[in-house]
Amino acid sequence: MVFVGKAIPLLFAAPSALRTNIHFSGAGSITSLRSTVEKTAKNNDAPFRLSDMVETTKNTYSDLAKGCFVTEATPTISFQYIRPLSERASSDNIAFFEEELSGCSDTSQTIEKIQATHDNEKPLLLYLPGLDGVGISAVRQYDDLSNAFEFWRMRVDPINDRSTFSELTTAVSSFIQDVAMKQNRKVILVGESFGGLLAPAVAMKMEAIAGKENSPVMGLVMVNPATSFYKTNWSTWAPILASLRHIEQEEEEGSSSSLPTPYSVLGGIALSVTIPDSSQFQSIFDIFSKTATDELQTIVESMRDGFGILADNLPAKVIEHRVGQWCNVGSQVVNPRLHKLNVPTLFIGGDEDNMLPTKEEGDRLVNLMPDCTSMAVKDAGHFILDDRFNLTSAIIDAPFDPFNKKTNKKKYDPITDWKVPSEDDIREAVESKVKPLRDLVSPQFFSTGSDGKRKLGLGKVPTPDDGPLLFVANHQLIGLDLSMIIAQLLEERNIAARGLAHPIIFQGGNAFGGGAGPTPGPPQRITKRNKEGPVDPPPDDFQTWGAVMVSPRNFYRLMSTGQTGLLFPGGAREVFHGKGEDYELFWPEKADFVRVAARFNATIVPISAVGSADSANILLDPDELLNLPFGLGDRLRNSSENTISARFDQSNSDERFVPPLVVPSVPARHYFVFGKPFETSTIDHGDKASCTNLYGEIKSELRRGLDDVLVAREKDPFKEFAQRLAVERISGKPAPTFSVEELNKNI
Repeated sequence: MVFVGKAIPLLFAAPSALRTNIHFSGAGSITSLRSTVEKTAKNNDAPFRLSDMVETTKNTYSDLAKGCFVTEATPTISFQYIRPLSERASSDNIAFFEEELSGCSDTSQTIEKIQATHDNEKPLLLYLPGLDGVGISAVRQYDDLSNAFEFWRMRVDPINDRSTFSELTTAVSSFIQDVAMKQNRKVILVGESFGGLLAPAVAMKMEAIAGKENSPVMGLVMVNPATSFYKTNWSTWAPILASLRHIEQEEEEGSSSSLPTPYSVLGGIALSVTIPDSSQFQSIFDIFSKTATDELQTIVESMRDGFGILADNLPAKVIEHRVGQWCNVGSQVVNPRLHKLNVPTLFIGGDEDNMLPTKEEGDRLVNLMPDCTSMAVKDAGHFILDDRFNLTSAIIDAPFDPFNKKTNKKKYDPITDWKVPSEDDIREAVESKVKPLRDLVSPQFFSTGSDGKRKLGLGKVPTPDDGPLLFVANHQLIGLDLSMIIAQLLEERNIAARGLAHPIIFQGGNAFGGGAGPTPGPPQRITKRNKEGPVDPPPDDFQTWGAVMVSPRNFYRLMSTGQTGLLFPGGAREVFHGKGEDYELFWPEKADFVRVAARFNATIVPISAVGSADSANILLDPDELLNLPFGLGDRLRNSSENTISARFDQSNSDERFVPPLVVPSVPARHYFVFGKPFETSTIDHGDKASCTNLYGEIKSELRRGLDDVLVAREKDPFKEFAQRLAVERISGKPAPTFSVEELNKNI
């Protein structure tokens, strides 16, 4: 079978209906078109054709006029209850339900009967459609919504309705009073496109009726909402398209039209340009590319019928009325009041929406509305509710928490809940992220015993079996060596060192580029944010591999729980050093990390790292950048001052967070000397003098490692990149280095 799920934008009206291959059949059942098509394709070995899509779209429009139970607000506005899929599976269930409802004397009694079918356990959800008034674009979501919620949808007559925006708002509000307020229930409002403009208007009206504290609206879901309509040119173009009806030729009585109307053609083209996303366009192309030459006549006829769907279900007069009286008026009514709407809101927007500026609208509403969370969906257009997106799951996880899932949910604790990645994850990370860097810089690792003598490899590095372990290292230029340190400790000693990273890393910065491994799974299609920043972000490389935000509290908790920390006392000043400052240490005067380590009898191991500063040339260092003319330096200074400081005892302006302007040079070989371990079990953490003395000894040991390796590397026969690379490519293993005795000459 040729799956045509994403191709319906060709028909300009029913993207999800065909994308999901589901349509309604009768008032009480839903049948799956997918199974029908698969059966047909299997029997006839024929692909799903454009004519099949046209026919199915017509059927879907027809079936959406029906419902398991319909209550009319006006002659042209109704609300339809959709039963759960499981209850529509058999004719017996349907007959029983219809018999139950037939005994109800009024709408209120019927609503109570419906509520009783799920013992009042399901939240109430009302879907408000777009300009078509019937909600065909969300058909794919109806099964899941009806299973999880008591699901109602609004329907507006696509031909005869001429309601104003105010009348629509009143009709929905009156229905909510009947189905929710009178039953002492809450309702979730879901509005798509124009429905996303109507939904907040209804929420505002319910606040006016019941009061802000007693509003029955539990939460608001705005899907590609038309609150951004005022930023588009549709108010100009829609009337022009609608005016084409005046030049349509009158057909002779009894004749049948062989050509689509100018309105349906140009309107269809306009929508086809703005509605489909890239994936949907590809599906359309696939259908045409698989069309045989002898089927072209059928294709032309199907396209004529497809254009006719627009004229039949959204006539020119209707679109003119709805754009002017719904979208224009609604924008003027709703937007000035959104900042006062204190209802938990979930905004869902496709980043490829070409009909409305949805991507920018998400940011606007998050900043404007008191309680709004934005969910951005990658590679999705205006018809976002297709088979690639699950609206039910999004609502279940929404901030208003309809099922109280988050009430007793334990919040993730990055200190105690983090787990070491699996061996497979470590292997994959090393292969994909660390090995390419190792191939360039051929790192050499040395460790030091308690007697001060060095040895090749990490054999003398203590393990954290007897208590917490703390590595303190100089921060090399740009910090690209972090992944090599973490990977080597994991591979050689099975030590999971947890880096204490700058706060900017946890704001989506990843500024140092030193992640040790890939984020599990595919790139995230959905991202959420609110006023405070990302919501439930997937762990990045740093967090996956144990990094935590550097702070006194996090450091204290790492040590108190017996874990291994990796600290860079020099911080941003050291990693973004200036010209002529290679391998200098810029440590603070306070010995705070020693005092905390001593409190928990941690073992401290300094790490002397060399190589990064020799692998790049600094064109402009931070001081030179801050002195740039034409306001450039001032802009950098302002940016630095607005970056959160990593040190709790200094302001943002005291920490210079300005990376130097560098260009890569020939990769230099990297060397890591793990210095002599320092036990703190004999140190009183309350004795400031003792802690300060130990702090000085640790810094001196790290300095000694730097000085020794800078001298010893001159004896490395494969210090130069070209020679080293040639030997390693031929031998398939790391090139040898200088004798370890070169590091032990001064002992």
